[in-house]
Formats: sequence, structure tokens, C-alpha cells
Amino acid sequence: MFTAFSKNIHHIIRGTQILLMFCFSFLTFIANGEALVYTVMKGDDNVGEFRIDRNKINDITEYTSQSVVKVNMLVTIKVTDKMKVSYSGNRMERAELHRTLNGLVRVNNLAIWNGSSYHMTNKDKDVTTLRHLIHYSTASLYFLEPSNIPSVFSENFQKMIAIKSVGNKKYTLELPNGNKTSYTYANGICTLVEAETDWADIRFVLSKRIP
Repeated sequence: MFTAFSKNIHHIIRGTQILLMFCFSFLTFIANGEALVYTVMKGDDNVGEFRIDRNKINDITEYTSQSVVKVNMLVTIKVTDKMKVSYSGNRMERAELHRTLNGLVRVNNLAIWNGSSYHMTNKDKDVTTLRHLIHYSTASLYFLEPSNIPSVFSENFQKMIAIKSVGNKKYTLELPNGNKTSYTYANGICTLVEAETDWADIRFVLSKRIP
């Protein structure tokens, strides 16, 4: 009887240890996560919200973002974006971007590192490759001031784009379609994005940092 009781106590203690280890691991995951929330502005009008999260587990870093922007002009334009980019160490492993405009898919891009190059597809099923490693993408720019970075990967255009400092902690990307996007920083974090788009000029103004 005493032996059975001792075994039950042992199982209870072991179960408690496993539960505590799980809780600790979960809390560690939460502690390594952070998010930035931006108010999207067109002129003086609030037209949406953009949020990007960065989570780190050991040497894996994952960025996920989503946004909804609704602009009323002659017609109402609603743009939704979802992006997910993962890194192993400083190497980008995978990048996904999905965008709709008024419910119609405009972008559905995927880039995957296969060990020797990036295999990239778009919504039209076109296939391209990029043979050099990607260390930074536009997802990185929200959490990292590109003071010594000559170029970043565009998840939208699926190519490397030069990034240039224009002073006062502001950096500009000149995009292949002729538009420009500028990023301004404070304490290493992007606080303002000024973006020219095909349908409006908008700004992302940092409103909240979590935690």
C-alpha cells in the first residue's frame, strides 16, 4: 500500500514538473514576441490599421502582418494585406504576401529557400528564382533601422531593392513601378511609413508598441 502511494506521489510530482516546463516554455515564447501597431492615414483621415508581429524562438524569427485600409474617393477602395516571413538565423527561409483590392486578389506571392536558391511564384503561377541569400526584407524594416543595409527583398515585387538614407533617420525605397516608400526611425524602431500607391498616398503612424 505504501509503495502504491509512493508511486502515485511520484506521478503527481512528475506531471507537475512537465506542466511547469510547458508553462515556462510558453511564457518564454510570449516574452520573445513583440508587435507594432500603426494607424493608416490619408491626409488627415484615419483610413485603417496595420499591425506587424515579430516572434523569436531560438534562431527562428517570424514576422506576420495584416492590414485593412479603406479609402473613399469617387469609389470606395478596400485593400487587405496579409504577410508572413520567416528567417533561420539571418537567412530568409520563406515569404508569403496576399493582397486583395475590393475582394479581388491582386497579389499572391510565395518565395521559398530550397538550399541553393529562392523558388518564387505569384498569383499567375509564374516561376522565378533568386540565387543569392536574402538577409533582410521589407518586413524587417519595421523593427530594424537599415543604417548599414544596401538593399532589401520586396515581398511584393519579389526582387532586391536598394534602400537609401535621405537623412534624419529616414530611408527611401524607389520601387520598380515608379512609386516610393519612406521609413523614419526613432530608437531603432520604424515610427512612420510614407507610401505612394497606385490608388492613394498614405502614411503609417506608429500608435502602439506591444509589449
